[in-house]
Amino acid sequence: MQTSKFEPFGPFKMPVDGVAIDSSREKEKRFWELVETECDGLPDAVGCYIFAIRAGKGVRPWYVGMTEKASFRKECWQPHKLLQYVGALQKRKKGTPVLYLLAKQTPSGRLTKPSKRRLGAVHALEQLLINTCILRNSKLLNKKTTKHFRGIEVPGYMNESPGARTRHARRLANVLGVAKN
Repeated sequence: MQTSKFEPFGPFKMPVDGVAIDSSREKEKRFWELVETECDGLPDAVGCYIFAIRAGKGVRPWYVGMTEKASFRKECWQPHKLLQYVGALQKRKKGTPVLYLLAKQTPSGRLTKPSKRRLGAVHALEQLLINTCILRNSKLLNKKTTKHFRGIEVPGYMNESPGARTRHARRLANVLGVAKN
């Protein structure tokens, strides 16, 4: 089986206008120019992305997406995506919106461009990222494929009830590397 490699980039600070992402053409153009300076061709690549908000002591993920038929540039700035980001900003009130891009690479190391064919590794990574991000933020805005993960409670791993962990839950958390949120 061939390995699929994704190269992470970011965080990229997103332009804000009040409590929304500034979606003006000028701000969007400047944002993608900044991304391009980080890595040639990155705005036109495909893969997964994480919208997050940086505040205080850390960064919290709010939405995970993927793109395979359109570039990051086209996918991440669609009106319905911007509405997702606004929803997160309204819940959080404070913080800086940022975007992480995980670009799929070809076997030769170039960035993968949009394609009409399904890229199974992109779908698999999106699911892994959603599952990981829901552990960091139970209010993750993704709805697709999260129903089961929101309904499973495993002390020491996910969706824990408030209070101290049992000795066994602490051991499980230790082996899985899961910090208490």
